[in-house]
Amino acid sequence: MRVVVAVCRNELGEVLLAQRAAKAHLGGTWEFPGGKVETGESDEAALARELREEVGLDLPRSAAALFQPLLTRQFNYPDRSLTIVAYTLALNAAQCALLQGREGQALRWEKPEAISLLPTPAANAPLIAALRWPSCWHITPNFAFNDSASESAVLGWVAERCTLSGVNHGLVLRLPQWSLVAYVALAKRALALTEVVGLPLLLHGDVRACASVGAFGFHASSSQALQWQQQALSKADVLPTGYCLAVATHGADELALAQAVAADWAWLSPVLPTPSHPDAAGLGWPAWAALAQATTLPVYALGGLRQSQVAQARSHGGVGVAGISGF
Repeated sequence: MRVVVAVCRNELGEVLLAQRAAKAHLGGTWEFPGGKVETGESDEAALARELREEVGLDLPRSAAALFQPLLTRQFNYPDRSLTIVAYTLALNAAQCALLQGREGQALRWEKPEAISLLPTPAANAPLIAALRWPSCWHITPNFAFNDSASESAVLGWVAERCTLSGVNHGLVLRLPQWSLVAYVALAKRALALTEVVGLPLLLHGDVRACASVGAFGFHASSSQALQWQQQALSKADVLPTGYCLAVATHGADELALAQAVAADWAWLSPVLPTPSHPDAAGLGWPAWAALAQATTLPVYALGGLRQSQVAQARSHGGVGVAGISGF
């Protein structure tokens, strides 16, 4: 079954949500308008029809060009398999004023960051992530720790990325050769730079750094996640309140591990061969997509990629890309 959904945005950047009927499957949850693509129908035609039937939005025949692809994701349930294709659609104030729940459903507008606080179908998690979080994550190259010159080099790298425009991105401060004390001191200075421009910063390495630095989240290795699982710990036990957790994964077992420790998303690598891991063969997009589609976790593509490949990652079920040398 192919299902299309519309992420309708108003002029305030809010997103339209509709509530499922209480007696329906997953009743009471909030979702994006849309529905099944009928035989012979294009995605755009199906969306236009569903929006007209569900919320009273009449679009012109030329509206097909207004739908922008956002994310494609496959989900396998016990009783059905779904391919969900999400598109974005910008609405003006006049169009928004005419919307109504034509099937008796409640409607509401929410900022992307607030949607996760509502009950939503599990299949929507990657889509919500694509709206909330950066499409690109820049990971620091391997800065060796020697002296103050090393600190200046890292801060220069951070400052340079704080000036990038036109890119929805975040930073991962990965410095495996640095001591905890040196890392914390530098992370505080890096955070001061990123906060000015609203750039999310992920910490890495020793999880104890999170207690001293109020960053956006923590990038954990699969070995750290395994250790936490063996100790019956999850995100709430190891990170401060409000922190996001991302876990590095390389296959189905580690994706399941990331889910077990309540990760917010997973990095899945390598998609392609990469200079930082020359001995690791790339999964290739088909195999990568099969792994990403088999989990309800949002997944970022990593390994041999560039920022320009966000759309390619999203067409294969990912929410974005991350990189080191390619970025």
